[in-house]
Amino acid sequence: MVWAIYEPAKLSDLAKTLLADQTNEFIVSYVTLQELLHKVGRGKLPIAGTSVSGVFARIQRFSDTFLPVTLDNILSAASLPQIHHDPGDRLLVAQALAEGVPLMTLDPEIMDYDVPTVWE
Repeated sequence: MVWAIYEPAKLSDLAKTLLADQTNEFIVSYVTLQELLHKVGRGKLPIAGTSVSGVFARIQRFSDTFLPVTLDNILSAASLPQIHHDPGDRLLVAQALAEGVPLMTLDPEIMDYDVPTVWE
């Protein structure tokens, strides 16, 4: 998400193409939203500044579809193999599996799960 908003040159060609195609639905998990805005609010993401509302507005330019976290997501994330130890990333994997949507990621640990990913 950070690269999509602030450093699109770091995205793969496929990621750029998919994000530019207005017919694609770009879903942002509440997990991603919370983690990103938390970092911004604490000043831990200098490239984004410190305006939570400003960053949220930029996210909304990509999508107004946000995916809430459910109890089933939490239980599924807890049951995943211990490949990735970040609870937020595990929730993203669980959500992608539950919704049948791919994750746009370059994270090799996420790619080790049996979840569709988009990058190359």
